[in-house]
Amino acid sequence: MIDLLLALATYQRVVEVLAVAMSVLILLSSLDDLFVDAWYWTRALYRWFWIRSRFPRLTVEALEAKPERAIAIMVPAWKESEVIQAMLTTSQLLIRYANYHFFVGVYQNDEETITEVRMAMARFPNVSMSVVPRDGPTNKADCLNIILADIFASERRTGTDFLGIALHDSEDVIHPYELKLFNYLLDRMDLIQLPVFSFPRGLHELVAGTYMDEFAEWHSKDLVVRESMTGVVPCAGVSACFSRRAIDALRLEQAGEVFSTASLTEDYDIAFRLANMGMREIFVSFPITMAVEAVGVGGAPKITRRKMPIATREFFPEDFRAAYRQRARWLLGIAFQGWTQHGWDGNFGAKYFFLRDRKGLITAPGAILAYFVMFSLFVGHILFQILPEASRLPYELLDSELFKMLLGANLILLGNRLVQRIFFTARIYGIGHGLMAAPRMIVSNLLNFFATLRAAIIYARHKASGKPIVWDKTTHTYPFQTGPAGLTEPRI
Repeated sequence: MIDLLLALATYQRVVEVLAVAMSVLILLSSLDDLFVDAWYWTRALYRWFWIRSRFPRLTVEALEAKPERAIAIMVPAWKESEVIQAMLTTSQLLIRYANYHFFVGVYQNDEETITEVRMAMARFPNVSMSVVPRDGPTNKADCLNIILADIFASERRTGTDFLGIALHDSEDVIHPYELKLFNYLLDRMDLIQLPVFSFPRGLHELVAGTYMDEFAEWHSKDLVVRESMTGVVPCAGVSACFSRRAIDALRLEQAGEVFSTASLTEDYDIAFRLANMGMREIFVSFPITMAVEAVGVGGAPKITRRKMPIATREFFPEDFRAAYRQRARWLLGIAFQGWTQHGWDGNFGAKYFFLRDRKGLITAPGAILAYFVMFSLFVGHILFQILPEASRLPYELLDSELFKMLLGANLILLGNRLVQRIFFTARIYGIGHGLMAAPRMIVSNLLNFFATLRAAIIYARHKASGKPIVWDKTTHTYPFQTGPAGLTEPRI
């Protein structure tokens, strides 16, 4: 009996210490999130009362009136035979712009994708194919550099100079007005990033639903704050466009290699390189009224009109393993390789957001440890109920006033975190998905834990062996859309 009591006492003490440690970690992370929330809403109020009243808002008519200049769209593709032709076909139907050209990058050992792109080329004169003269996968930057070389060769051959060079993936549904917005802004901006959102998924699709929640908040709030604090807009790799001036400057800097092949997140890396050159970067959330097709009562088509940002939409993984592998790739590039390549350069705002980018290395395992602590406290409570009252030990740390204050602060901050996530999700997807954002946060924490674990293992193996980290393929799906006849506004 004595041994049991000693073991329970030790167990209780360890759990108490862990509970305090996790509570402090959660408080610091929550205060960080609160700062970003406060900055966003303060900025929003300022712009509402002072900026909008003094300056006219951009209109669709202004986009339409701007003469079209040539824009190239780069699409790197590795093992994308199932979606690439659907993406190119849908884009031809949706895009309200005439002067653009797709340059699709494929690998010499990916015959299936090569065949699909050739079929698209036979149908559409504004589609070209660039073949990487190496077996894939290498990494996306390598593929993009090959595509760029072909773009420059095309310019010399045809005499067409591209004003901007846009980035997209083979699973993207490009917004009809995206290129018009790029065309309007490229005279003044060198990197333009538009929002990226997930397509709506079922309420029961918890893994896929996490992407709805996270991108709705990140690309409505966090990127806005980052741009206003630092002037740097991390490129998302899709729905982004570079000015020709920016591309030429990057070519000179890297002796011809525009995208860094040393990074898995070449898009994240390139934004900081451009900022160091003094290039202008902007994140644009420009809402316009679009027609949205859904299924109504009895399965009949239901078309409604909603004010939605010009943004790229795509299907993100719904399989747990595919999702955490994709997140691990992002984490490898942003946290591990980004730390190695960029350190803590820049002003206070840049350093602060570097910290936010990398804090997941601690908070992701910390969240799972916090769940373990809560479960342990519950189990401990059950065990102590079995023991005689005289044998029960007090919770010295957890019963202290200081810990109660810490717990209260965390509960308040958790409430704020839930409100923010629910609000931004509901604004894009409706109140049903907004409310589901709360339980989906637990799924996000689990995904981020496994992603962090995988990223750490891959990076440690890479440093130990010296072997490069290659493109970790994510299987994609694509919605087939044709657009109903007589619809005066494109469907999203």
